[in-house]
Amino acid sequence: MKLPEGVTEEKFMVAFNFVVDKIAHKYVFTSFECEDIRQEAFLIAYKGLDDYDSSRPLENFLYIHLSNRLKNFKRDNYYRYEVGDAQKMQDIKKSILEPIDIHELYHIATGSTIVDDAHLSEIYELIDEKLPANMRSDYLKLKNKGKLTKSRKIKIIKRLQEIINGEIDNEEG
Repeated sequence: MKLPEGVTEEKFMVAFNFVVDKIAHKYVFTSFECEDIRQEAFLIAYKGLDDYDSSRPLENFLYIHLSNRLKNFKRDNYYRYEVGDAQKMQDIKKSILEPIDIHELYHIATGSTIVDDAHLSEIYELIDEKLPANMRSDYLKLKNKGKLTKSRKIKIIKRLQEIINGEIDNEEG
């Protein structure tokens, strides 16, 4: 996409950040947090530059364009939960846990509080060798600070503990 005449990338980003800082919080809903709205707003703003008249202020155009499009976005994506469904959503949110550090997992599995880097690299190799393919995505999420549901996290931690403690002999084990 080509930027309109008189609009540099820097000018666009300054104007965009100025406007989105003012309005993003107004369009937060359900599972779309402020950062999600900012990302959607960026896509909307960038696509909307085709309609921009360079004789008018860029901030005004972005403010009106983003406000209107984000209203449409919220209308199209917002789901109002019924009373029972709302409680189910709260229960689901409660079951999502923060990721665990691999050092902490080693401590859980062995009871040791000291892990040197050489030993840790051996653990990573062991996990890579013996972890079943169907658990690799959960392991990578856990390792890279991603979020997992409580049940999946417990399952992967249990499997990693078994691998670290030498209770599993092969990848399918």
